[in-house]
Amino acid sequence: MTRTNFIVEAAKWYLGRTEKKGNSGFNDSDFEKELKNAGWYVGAPWCAFFGNMVWIKHLKDNSKLYEIAKRLDSGSALQTFKNYQADSNFETGDKPKLGAKVIWTLGHGPSGHEGIVVEVNEKTNTMITVEGNTNNSGSREGDCVAMKPRTINRPFKEGGLNVVGYIYPVEY
Repeated sequence: MTRTNFIVEAAKWYLGRTEKKGNSGFNDSDFEKELKNAGWYVGAPWCAFFGNMVWIKHLKDNSKLYEIAKRLDSGSALQTFKNYQADSNFETGDKPKLGAKVIWTLGHGPSGHEGIVVEVNEKTNTMITVEGNTNNSGSREGDCVAMKPRTINRPFKEGGLNVVGYIYPVEY
């Protein structure tokens, strides 16, 4: 299994995990423990922590890259992207690829959202992502891990999620 496929399958494995109200914890104690190990704390939005938790698993057998990625990961999706973009060990870009972290910004503001790309269909201009802290309507503030259809390229939306870029997995 490639590292990319590993990320995709790992992300899907968490589908349906739910949080308690107000970002106060999770209904699955093992899931909560994993998120805490990724930096999540009570009260914090958790989409970036979820993406970081899933994505970093493909680096566990490379201690150097694993430690670098842990340092670059943030509870802020936008800061995570900036950190990886500035680091020469990882590649970022503007095209979706399987296993990549996708980072969105909400309008022009400082708030963002993060997911894992699990399917890409350029013909239909869509991708499927697995996201934490989302809901059935695709909000960036939700209560579960869910699979979401997302548009790859679309006009900027002031009140919507707009793709900032992608952080690509490392195959070594």
